[in-house]
Amino acid sequence: MKQLRYIALWAFAGSLLLSFFSFSPDPKRMALLVAEHDVAAAQNSQQHLWRYNFEGGLYSTKEKVVTVQGQKEKTSYVRMDLGTNTVHGNRWVITGIGNVIDVQQKKVLLDQKDQFVRGGHDSLVFFTNDIFKGKYYSVLDLKSGTYAQVKNPAFKAKRGQDVEPDCSLKNYKIHLYPTTGPKIELVRDAGYGEDNTQIAGGKARLPLCWIDNTTFIYPNFSAAKTYVALYKVSTVTKQQEKIGEADQLQAPRSACRFYETAEGEIIFVCSGNYYLIDPKKNKTETLKFLPVGYGFEIGLNETAKGRVIRYKGQDIGTYFCSDPEKASVADGCIAFTYDLVFGEERYLHGVAAWTSAGGKWKTFDNSDVAAVVGWMEY
Repeated sequence: MKQLRYIALWAFAGSLLLSFFSFSPDPKRMALLVAEHDVAAAQNSQQHLWRYNFEGGLYSTKEKVVTVQGQKEKTSYVRMDLGTNTVHGNRWVITGIGNVIDVQQKKVLLDQKDQFVRGGHDSLVFFTNDIFKGKYYSVLDLKSGTYAQVKNPAFKAKRGQDVEPDCSLKNYKIHLYPTTGPKIELVRDAGYGEDNTQIAGGKARLPLCWIDNTTFIYPNFSAAKTYVALYKVSTVTKQQEKIGEADQLQAPRSACRFYETAEGEIIFVCSGNYYLIDPKKNKTETLKFLPVGYGFEIGLNETAKGRVIRYKGQDIGTYFCSDPEKASVADGCIAFTYDLVFGEERYLHGVAAWTSAGGKWKTFDNSDVAAVVGWMEY
């Protein structure tokens, strides 16, 4: 009998130890930042930044952060509906046009419109490339709120060098403009450029994507503009290497471009297709699912039910995602705007959000949504 008591006691102690070591802390509290147009935006041009709070992976409350003036003197002023927004340090929102909003202090910290380059612990770096102002960097001090131009000419925050394509000739060229000395021809024949006959405001252009400070990728289009080869070019050796190609291109309705995902993967968009580029392995892959970061993927083929959303290879839902590229992700969290579709007609319906901690979708029906800004921990 005594032996049975000892066995029971050890079993109880073992279960306590097991529960102690297997205990996992509560999921992080996350807030989804969403921009909305004012109901009278056509008259007052105002936008509101809201935070949708999630606790334990489930939606709990909604609170307004700040109201901003979208236009001033008939030009864009502070806007969250243009370009891609960035959430920095779980506190600051950098809009697609370079404004900065302090979520904690609930105020606009910077109303300038410059290109955001990178963020640090207590500062943000921006780049200006203006025909009248010139090219220079500026730094926003997040503690003091001061914004000043960097006077040191050697300061450099962007990847790459001063390289520009020459699209004035039948065959494009690419030149390097060193800080001293004449320009250097890097690529004598950079192709013919893409077909821009159906692109609104289309003009001759050639996008470049910098991998590091001395290497970039560019698309080389054939004379018929139905074939493109992707080349990797070194500014040191002046050599180029083909890393991928695509054929039977249709006339595009938007210009080809490169962009990086939240985790730094390089995507090339051309003629409605998406290509994943691996510059280390010199490989290019045609995508069926768009990787948006943190294990999330969105189907590029929209069916009658919408686009399939995946997390770590598993289907988690199907929505008419308005723009897969603008989906906002964090560790275990995804959100995007979605549409309501009736035959050939579609309308913005609101925001869909999912967290791995909650394991289910939450939708917010709101046709005044301007943008899903991003996630922040709080």
